Amino acid sequence: MNSGKRSILLFETIRVLQFEPENLDFHIRRANASTTNGLRFDMASVVSVPGEGLYRVKVIYDEQGNLVERQCFEYKKREIKSIRLLSSDISYDRKYLNRSAIDSLFARRGDCDEVLVMKNGLVTDTSIANIAIRSKGIWLTPRIPLLKGTARQRMIERHGLQEKDIGISELLKAERIALMNAMTGFYELENLRIETE
Repeated sequence: MNSGKRSILLFETIRVLQFEPENLDFHIRRANASTTNGLRFDMASVVSVPGEGLYRVKVIYDEQGNLVERQCFEYKKREIKSIRLLSSDISYDRKYLNRSAIDSLFARRGDCDEVLVMKNGLVTDTSIANIAIRSKGIWLTPRIPLLKGTARQRMIERHGLQEKDIGISELLKAERIALMNAMTGFYELENLRIETE
């Protein structure tokens, strides 16, 4: 019976290099947790690319776990040299296809390359990645990010990344700052400029 309510759409972004999808188990785990009864399709079977090289495959599914669409794009990494801190009470706890709230924050970046969302006085995420800082020789990531990314989860489980509440002062005093997402993995930012509102 159709109640007329539109289903919420979600997606996974999967890095495919030389025809091989990377870290698929983390994507499947998150997608299963994001749906009401798990995925109703085999994600591995829909992650295909047209040629050699690096691709970003976007798998769109509904909250009931049904495949909606697969999109494929060649990937080029965006350079980030500057970040603007913005405060917001945004909620993005699942990887929603509708990113209008994040897009509106990104539009407020001014002359910076990216935004970093502060929520309740704490660091969360940029518009495209989770963040990590090195403090006293230890890599830390926000305990409550906007979205628990797959690269973040992999770094916690396999590489000792630690979760902690991070305020502005700790961010500004960080020895190093890194971003991480499914496409870029974990990478440190060089000569980063941080601007406040």
